[in-house]
Amino acid sequence: ELIAAANPGADRVGPAEVGPLLGDSGGVPPWDLTDAIDSGDTARSVELVRRMVGTGGRHPLQVMATLQTHYERMLRLDGSRVRDEKTAAALLGIKGSAFPAKKAMTQSARLGHAKLARATRLLAQADMDLRGATANPPEAVMELLVARLAALTRAAASRPRRGR
Repeated sequence: ELIAAANPGADRVGPAEVGPLLGDSGGVPPWDLTDAIDSGDTARSVELVRRMVGTGGRHPLQVMATLQTHYERMLRLDGSRVRDEKTAAALLGIKGSAFPAKKAMTQSARLGHAKLARATRLLAQADMDLRGATANPPEAVMELLVARLAALTRAAASRPRRGR
């Protein structure tokens, strides 16, 4: 039936014929994952990391590199006293749009130093686990990591804000 629907008269189908039938179940842009984590949406974060390492075909270490870069930007801004996105972009070495710098600046302020330090420890442990420090499957390591990172954001969002 799939062959008939994708390419009538053919006896085989390839990715070009099947791709449109799969819809959005495949790859995910990395910013979708980091946005879900930054919003504290654990379920969406886990769903997206599953898609990235499953049907998206990314190796867990590739996803880890994306997450490390994302949190490294926030760490570089932590305590920097940068207050505008252009200065943040310059500090981070981001060329072109300053939007990624603005996102990093906002999330860094939201999390605060203690939660950024916790995120760094979580990333380091997951990196070691992916490299053999645990017998857990890489997919499980990544799911647990993004769930914990999203939980940090939820906890930061629910804490009372102090005046400046």
